[in-house]
Amino acid sequence: MHSSLQPSSRPTYKRACVLFRQFLDDTFNTAQVSLPISPTMLALFLAYLFDKQYAPSTVNTYVSALGYSHKLAGLPDPTKVFYIIQMIKGYTELGSRVDCRLPFSLPILRRIVSVAPSVTGSVFQETLFRTMCLTAFFAFLRVGEMTVNKKEANLPLQLHQLCPILNSDNKVTGYKVSFQDFKHSYNQPTFFYNYKPSEGCLSCNSFN
Repeated sequence: MHSSLQPSSRPTYKRACVLFRQFLDDTFNTAQVSLPISPTMLALFLAYLFDKQYAPSTVNTYVSALGYSHKLAGLPDPTKVFYIIQMIKGYTELGSRVDCRLPFSLPILRRIVSVAPSVTGSVFQETLFRTMCLTAFFAFLRVGEMTVNKKEANLPLQLHQLCPILNSDNKVTGYKVSFQDFKHSYNQPTFFYNYKPSEGCLSCNSFN
């Protein structure tokens, strides 16, 4: 059963329980959770999340986590009650916002890469910084697909996953990157990305 959830989903499901306990503590001065959670209590939890301005996608994930706990215990799932489903739909409508983040364009990437010598302490760090920025941009990587913030975590991208692409003259024309650990990678085959920069591109010299 432990392996039925993706490794990336387990911390999220735990956070749902922690947040529900926080809701109980803030609202009823108790942090003790007992299953099954009544649909009425779940409705109050949704109102609590709305008041805290949680994003609809995050709320959907937390509600699914609570529903999963009930199914695992063989209990009635309060997330499937009609008015809870309608509340979640309404939450999605009211909580949706226009993404104000600007697209990450090639000119911005050029500016970031150009300041690498100013923000790094050695040629090695400069090359590493440039390579990470360029790889993330051209391979459309999420942060968690190329780096980690915990020492005990599995490294998502390692040197042996990078293979050179050679032409008939045995010269490197690009690289093939194999991704084994990425979002939704559970039970999925290894994904391969071929990177072949065009001549004159700002990234041509960064992988050499």
